[in-house]
Amino acid sequence: MPPIYSKALKTLFIHHAGQLRQTRTSPCEAKCLLGNSIQNVHTLLAEGKPDEALLWLHTRNPFPGITGRVCPHPCEDVCNRTGRDEALTIRSLERFAADHGRTATLKPLPSSGRRVAIIGAGPAGLSAAHFTALLGHAVDVYDRSPVMGGVPRQVIPDFRLPKDVVDREAAAAIEGNVTVFTNVTVGRDVFLADLLSRYDACLMAVGLWKERILNIPGKEHLQPAVAWLRRMTLDRENLAERDVAILGGGGVAFDCAFTAKRLNARSVHLLCLENESCMRVPADELRQAHDEGIILHPSLLSRSVCQEQGRFLVEAEKETAFSFDEKGVLHVEPAAEPPFHLDADFVICASGLMLDETVLNGMEVERTPRGMVQTDDRFRTSVPGLFAAGDMASGPGLVASAIRSGREAAVSLHRFLTGAEEDMEIFLDAEQQVTARPSGQPVTPHTVGAEELMNIDYHECAPRQLQPKRSFVPGLTFHELEGGLSSEQAMKEASRCMHCGHCMECGSCVESCPGYILEMGQDGPFVAYPSQCWHCGCCRIACPTGSIAYKFPLTMLL
Repeated sequence: MPPIYSKALKTLFIHHAGQLRQTRTSPCEAKCLLGNSIQNVHTLLAEGKPDEALLWLHTRNPFPGITGRVCPHPCEDVCNRTGRDEALTIRSLERFAADHGRTATLKPLPSSGRRVAIIGAGPAGLSAAHFTALLGHAVDVYDRSPVMGGVPRQVIPDFRLPKDVVDREAAAAIEGNVTVFTNVTVGRDVFLADLLSRYDACLMAVGLWKERILNIPGKEHLQPAVAWLRRMTLDRENLAERDVAILGGGGVAFDCAFTAKRLNARSVHLLCLENESCMRVPADELRQAHDEGIILHPSLLSRSVCQEQGRFLVEAEKETAFSFDEKGVLHVEPAAEPPFHLDADFVICASGLMLDETVLNGMEVERTPRGMVQTDDRFRTSVPGLFAAGDMASGPGLVASAIRSGREAAVSLHRFLTGAEEDMEIFLDAEQQVTARPSGQPVTPHTVGAEELMNIDYHECAPRQLQPKRSFVPGLTFHELEGGLSSEQAMKEASRCMHCGHCMECGSCVESCPGYILEMGQDGPFVAYPSQCWHCGCCRIACPTGSIAYKFPLTMLL
């Protein structure tokens, strides 16, 4: 059997189950929370084509400007370039495309005459609304807040994600047959049963907004973290000469700590169960905490908060280990050490989020042991015609995961509304017209590891291009911490991509073939004389991307 090439997709897909053309892929694409065509984006940016790169991103993600700033970039952690020099700044390139590319207008499928209600205008809800409208259905979105955007708009601080970026992308996401009703609380102003009777289908994507307050003595003194962040987004209260204690070790807790420093707090202390080696935040946020003088107190379980002469005393105990059971109940192993005490002017509690059940008023819906809405693999709930996506179905997650959930839920809504039993491919044609067809046999691409890149010396060592950082100055400064890459930087960084698992049409295999059975065509190298292949492996050894494979057993003697 002659060599088999894996080549990057050339069709822009919104949804597909797998392609025979792309039988191998890179660790970054395999790890991407959104399933982005990362290598195609890099190819276009290296060629100085941000508009086309943005179009590739938009087929999977309406909010690349948001994820290009707040995604914890697990793709970069597995980049094969690490073994050569440094990983690519994949998130920075996504942000560059979003900030410099022009948004293309996609043409939806013909109108189906069906109407869908989506509850929640956060990342999952707006993503679902965007793709459901592209699939030809009319969409009404209901949200209890006065503005769209959910957590990115109301909770994530400006220094991480400027509000104008969220507003820009949220507005673009609802272009088309989408209407948004803000300041409407489903379960109070209108009921879910009423929406189910008026619409052909309903999708719940309200996220998790109910805060979990520690059940300890003095809990009435605790300020809920998300509510505090939302208030500080508007009020910018000056915390000069005040000491702040934050109970929790997740992303929300760290955002509270960074915000308190920018509000000029005298000291900021963060008490958490985790130790620094297993905290649920990216390493760069831990470094930022140390750089900004935030004091971390790891492996502590808060036991009480009492008020003394206008200040608060937090008592905690040292833990050696902890775990959560399937219902989310905490189990700890205390250390044989005296209690830890900390004085503060106010105490913020960031101990997790729960589902606000208001949306379910009057409706019996099956739940998970942790209290989330139970769904199947098509996002269907136990109520016919009712779907759920995002954190309220999966539990607390990342913005990128919520966006993907919304996109995939839109495909499930489309299948429900059209009566399609089998999976489908949804893609864009040359006119940027959305098209759908039944899906072929699912293909799970092989992930190419660094050890499979035999001709890695083909890729020159090159320094990683970094976004410029603005220095932090305490006191009411909420400017964005990182600037974006310049055009020159973006082209250089995108050119560092090794295109693992995808043919980059370099011709190395053709040049190395001793039998001259390989030739270059318009779509790159191909096997011109398959019956004459010696199976010598020269093409595989010469390939700098690991995109060549063989099918065994071989049908010819070496």
